Amino acid sequence: MPKSEALFSLIKSMSKSEKRYFRMGSMVQGNNQNYLLLFDAIDRMDEYQEQSIKDDFAHLQFVKQLHVAKNYLLRLIMKSLRGYYLKDSVSARIKAALTDAEILFKRDLLKLSYQAIIKAEKLAVKLGDDLSLLEVLKWKRKLVLNLKDQIIGKKDLDLLNDQEQEILKNLKNESKYWWLTLNIDRQIKAGVDISQQHPLLQNENAATTHRAKILYYHLLYIHHTMSNRLDLAESSINNLIEYFEANEFRLKDDPGPYITALNNKIGIYLNQKKYSQVQTLLQTIRDLPSKLNLGLKNPISLKIMVRNFNVELETYRDSGEYSLGISMIPRVQTYIKENLEFISTDYLILLHYQFAYLYFMAGDFSNALQNINMVLNYRYQAGRDDIVGYAQFLNLIIHYELGNSTVMKYAVDSSRRYLRKRGNLLEFEKVLLRLFSKLSTTPNSQHTGLFSTIYKKLFDGPALINASQLDYLDFKYWLQKKARVE
Repeated sequence: MPKSEALFSLIKSMSKSEKRYFRMGSMVQGNNQNYLLLFDAIDRMDEYQEQSIKDDFAHLQFVKQLHVAKNYLLRLIMKSLRGYYLKDSVSARIKAALTDAEILFKRDLLKLSYQAIIKAEKLAVKLGDDLSLLEVLKWKRKLVLNLKDQIIGKKDLDLLNDQEQEILKNLKNESKYWWLTLNIDRQIKAGVDISQQHPLLQNENAATTHRAKILYYHLLYIHHTMSNRLDLAESSINNLIEYFEANEFRLKDDPGPYITALNNKIGIYLNQKKYSQVQTLLQTIRDLPSKLNLGLKNPISLKIMVRNFNVELETYRDSGEYSLGISMIPRVQTYIKENLEFISTDYLILLHYQFAYLYFMAGDFSNALQNINMVLNYRYQAGRDDIVGYAQFLNLIIHYELGNSTVMKYAVDSSRRYLRKRGNLLEFEKVLLRLFSKLSTTPNSQHTGLFSTIYKKLFDGPALINASQLDYLDFKYWLQKKARVE
């Protein structure tokens, strides 16, 4: 992302409630109102235009050093977001307690500083946050040097070094699991059966931290999935889910990996066409906000729900049950309408893309186009440029199906501009853009031949599209149908 667009992207990623919290906080704290003017001006933009800002605020002094003003505004926003999420995150409370300890230490309020450190330590132990515990030990040593035996006995003092060595040992263990996780593809391609040969994966007791144990089970799941041993993959993901559920107190702070594990199990069930089990798992995910007492408007709850909707829609899409997927769209639309200010742009893009694809596969091109236009309206606010990229092509396909050859001609140019701006225009994308360009100016009688030529180019011989690139838009199915390939 260009540095000039970082502030724009951050503002566009904020929910309405986050923006309101920032504005109220800025007014209460008496921040320079020019920064609120700049914030609102950028928030109104669909695409970042720096020259427009310079023109609109030419009469204000801050425009002369606009890059300084933008950097300061970015820091103000990040400060506001930290405050917004402090109450919901144990990790954030640990960091806040450590910051409190540092401030109090610098003011020579050493006993109060120690109390803040003990608070951070209790939270870090509960969460299994070894990095924060290292920071706790650092501050304990500083305080011992200043207060000596006023806060800690000699016997306990001797334990500080032992505790640090144990934490460092655990972090080294966790680091090894991270390395293996990041290199698993290379290991499997080299023919290494890591489940049998790697010492870290012989026994769960080899993983000595909370995160290492998660990685242990996840690695086994990935390895067995890539080796097409789905029975072992299911066993591994079941073990991971059981581990999460045995450590439920950690879920409230970070339920994401648990939900990912449940979604991975859903993927296994979809592969096995066990659709009733899929619905059971989706319900388990939907029940999490209530189970964890998160509150319906909690950011984590909202993320759980929109992710759940997205996975369920994907389930209907992948299983070909398009009518069932379409039947749940009104319910999802109602949820979006009621919680629009809390839902990130990326999830709005995902959900509207799912709607569009379901309608498209059901032959309802009008509703498909309406929803794909929603995706394209968000295209410059998105972090999911992969989905927007698919949306560009689905838009072209829909216009072709509707016979909108004139609109399609201009849409090709728009898609090409977007994809080039995104960068890394892939060969199959170039081929498809040329196809739609020709379709818009070629008589219908020649279209079958064009489709047949492009189908062979993409899928006969060395394929220019891999399986993962067909997940969100099955170009092969559509081209095959149009080329009348058996």
